[in-house]
Amino acid sequence: MAGNKRIAIVLMGSPGSGKTTLARGLAEHRPLSIIEVGSLLKREVQRGTTLGETIRPFTTTGKLVPLECVEAIISKEVAQAKEDLVLFDGIPRSTTQIASFLQLLADHELELGAVIVLTLDLQTALDRLTGRLVCQKCGALYNVAASSEEPQKICAQCGGKLVQRDDDREEVVQARFRRFERETVPVIDFFEKKFSAVTWEQSATTPKKERIDRVWGRLQKIVLNRDEKL
Repeated sequence: MAGNKRIAIVLMGSPGSGKTTLARGLAEHRPLSIIEVGSLLKREVQRGTTLGETIRPFTTTGKLVPLECVEAIISKEVAQAKEDLVLFDGIPRSTTQIASFLQLLADHELELGAVIVLTLDLQTALDRLTGRLVCQKCGALYNVAASSEEPQKICAQCGGKLVQRDDDREEVVQARFRRFERETVPVIDFFEKKFSAVTWEQSATTPKKERIDRVWGRLQKIVLNRDEKL
């Protein structure tokens, strides 16, 4: 790897495949700058900015947010990223975003080091997402469908209120999954063909700890190779 370039990690997978959980688990092994596109877009909506109001109709229906809106937010976040490993969760989501994403990496001197694809079937995605609650305050995730007890209403970590996200409703999840297959699977095909050496699949149904450890095991080799060449 060249000079002092940082490494970009792209995390891809269908709705409900656990991208956020994996990203946070990897960050426990080594500091990462995580660019969670979905969270950034929702934060912009919550702020009530002009850009946020433009984004709102898309985030509540699960549709792709216009590329120019995404780029404006992502570029700023990448510029502020402090770690030498930058993980992207939620971009590129369509083939129309590939060229601009690769240009973004070049502009910020990021070298593509890994493309991780989490695989999951529709029914499992529905079971996970329609039974999911998120803390309004800290963003912690809870799967109430997996518990036989009375669903929690308060976050155990910070005391914030737990709510169901608009895009976790069943009809929205199904629409998001179909859109993923139509628009994002071709992006995965692109990476598998053009960057086959750094692209691999990981089952999203593997137990959480095992899933995180497996992915980190492969990423660690990339990190070590980079550190040796700096």
